[in-house]
Amino acid sequence: MKQMMQIYRDNRDAVEGFLVTTISDNPRQDFDDLQVRNFFKRLPCLSDMYLMNAKGEQITPTWRRHDHDMSLKGSDRSYFINRIQFDEKGNYISNPYICANSGKPKVSVARKYPDGKIAVFDIDVVAVLSKMHLIDSNRLISKLSVGVYALLGGGLVLLALFLGVYGLVGFVKALISFGDETLQHVFKSIIGITLAIAIFDLSKTILEHEVFYRSLTPEEGNEYKTLTKFLTSIIIALSIESLMVVFKVAIDDIRNMNYAFYLISGVGILIVSMAVLNYVGRKKHKGHE
Repeated sequence: MKQMMQIYRDNRDAVEGFLVTTISDNPRQDFDDLQVRNFFKRLPCLSDMYLMNAKGEQITPTWRRHDHDMSLKGSDRSYFINRIQFDEKGNYISNPYICANSGKPKVSVARKYPDGKIAVFDIDVVAVLSKMHLIDSNRLISKLSVGVYALLGGGLVLLALFLGVYGLVGFVKALISFGDETLQHVFKSIIGITLAIAIFDLSKTILEHEVFYRSLTPEEGNEYKTLTKFLTSIIIALSIESLMVVFKVAIDDIRNMNYAFYLISGVGILIVSMAVLNYVGRKKHKGHE
């Protein structure tokens, strides 16, 4: 959301010019069904629209792309008029806001006509940025990439769920077993659940950045954040596994403790590598400011 808002702010003049020009193409102020359909046809990013009189009373239903809402006709919207200021051409564009009904970012465009009537158009911000090619467009290669990442990311989620169930089953077996079997089931349970958490975190990162929010232009340094998040999950998982190896070696054969030392040393190298990565990432980000 922050990235999308930044894109809107960086291109605000162009976006507002596009919206005002498109809406001003039709100078008529008495909206009929044909005119409303033409507005929605010209503006795919238009979510709903309505007409008010000079006192702020809504005098039409709220038109949407495929239907309309008659319940809002006659409602008092003077609060909207009282807090806005039209330009010399009778246009006003609000700041981006989150719609209470849909939860999507929108802007409201108002146009005042000579007889005092005011038309209000609610615009979907993500849709208008996509139409102006300011964010990733719906090209075939983009759809293919999203599909592949969604399929593989979903596969990782299923694998994480399988390992999680495996770990929970091992925990149940540990509760009903005795002796050496109990410890073996405990180790297997911890390994399964830890791997499930690490794999799920990786799949969540892939789906977030390559599927659900792929259309938003990545912010500077985002690749470092993604890699750092993945490394953090791996380090946590390996740290727990190292602790399990130490306990298991201490119980079975203390002479194999060197293998546990190698694993712990590897975790330490990963921690140092992640610290260097964070340092380089912050330094590069400051260099672009």
